[in-house]
Amino acid sequence: MKKLMMTLASVLVMASLAACGNNSGDNAAVVKTKSGNITKAEFYNELKNTSGQQVLQNLVYEKLLEKNYNVSDKAVSTKYDQVRKTFSTEAQFEQALAQNNLTASQFRRQIKDSLMMAKAQQAGIKVTDTALRDYYNKNKVQLTELKASHILVKDKKTADSILKQLKGGANFANLAQKYSIDPGSKSKGGELGWFKQSTMVPEFSNAAMKLKVGQISNPVYSSNDGGYHIIKLEGKRDDYNSLKTSVKDAYLASKQKSQDQVMQTLIKNADIQVVDKQFKNLFSNTTTSSTTPTQP
Repeated sequence: MKKLMMTLASVLVMASLAACGNNSGDNAAVVKTKSGNITKAEFYNELKNTSGQQVLQNLVYEKLLEKNYNVSDKAVSTKYDQVRKTFSTEAQFEQALAQNNLTASQFRRQIKDSLMMAKAQQAGIKVTDTALRDYYNKNKVQLTELKASHILVKDKKTADSILKQLKGGANFANLAQKYSIDPGSKSKGGELGWFKQSTMVPEFSNAAMKLKVGQISNPVYSSNDGGYHIIKLEGKRDDYNSLKTSVKDAYLASKQKSQDQVMQTLIKNADIQVVDKQFKNLFSNTTTSSTTPTQP
């Protein structure tokens, strides 16, 4: 199962229309035109015939997860806020939601589905300090967390000029606000916050890893970013005690069951009876095919 949820809007529309699918409101107009109306029944049947199988499957998956793995509203809000804070402004976050055709409440629902799936995948995994330390020792570089600021410019000449100013005592944040072409960090004086060494492009992360805290790099070219970075390392966490929480998360992720395995087990134990003959064989094969929610 590549994703748990498909387009969430379609799921919500199908669910709401299905609830009124057998009453006198079927002929109520969803859209009115001079050429004729589109009724609830027509809309529902079209959605059912074009997307019904996957939507129904996803709704069942969600029910099974909710029955077996509880996720609190607090946990959803915590994750929601974490994602929101990765954007420089509230407007940028809302724009990202809009680009993904999501409302805030729909995104919260996707987060809940994702957290329930993670619980299901990691259920039963034994965690010991010995196992975590062994995992840390084998994956220290990938687990290392860095805190850095950067100035991104298009050409080497500009980068060299900025570096010269920095060596002369210029303020890094001020120069980032003046010269950097990275919209995500420019307004924050180039601050990138904490990140895993493995999450950045290799040219950037390799250069940052070589720096001492407080040190500034020479210009570093990145073809992915189309320009030159000047990096200032603000902090580094690479000891076990500092990384223990993220070590545990990574260890669990390395041991977790696949989403296919999770859903196959839940389906086998759920005694699913499909009443609608159009979808009677939907769960006869327990191999799943839908998808997990994505973040904006």
